[in-house]
Amino acid sequence: TLAEKPDVILQLPGGPAHSEFRLTKLLDAVRAVVPAVRGIASSFLHLVDTGAALGAAERERLEALLTYGPRYSPVALPGQWLLVAPRFGTTSPWSSKATDIARVCELEQVHRIERGVRFHLDAAAPLSEAQLRAAGAVLHDRMTESVLLDDSGFADLFGHGEPRPLRRIARDGAS
Repeated sequence: TLAEKPDVILQLPGGPAHSEFRLTKLLDAVRAVVPAVRGIASSFLHLVDTGAALGAAERERLEALLTYGPRYSPVALPGQWLLVAPRFGTTSPWSSKATDIARVCELEQVHRIERGVRFHLDAAAPLSEAQLRAAGAVLHDRMTESVLLDDSGFADLFGHGEPRPLRRIARDGAS
């Protein structure tokens, strides 16, 4: 189980996560399992675990750090979304480096930064949870990533597992 979830999680949008060529390939894969999907878009979403709300200067510095890559104009995208993020209970290499950089930039209240990819799925009618999960299954690597269908699970990305007692496994499989 995960414990010690953060109280404050900032959501800061990022730039495009995939090229148009890659999005076309992803759309084909999604449509193979959810034919109702007629369009797909992706963008980075930065989730920042802070101990408390940041001041204006700190927030501006953090936003400047998280502005990289191709320039974009944030627009409201049609359809529903799902987020592909690092697997619960893990810290991605991107997160380790970004968090180190934030600390060097004197953002002490930033405990950790994670980055996910928000996929916007456009369909003629709202997709069911089962359809969203089916789309998520082809958009993520289940060994290293998790799929979230709403922001209620964002805190779970930052939870820390409670250590379990040591167990010995006998060679014959009995414990």
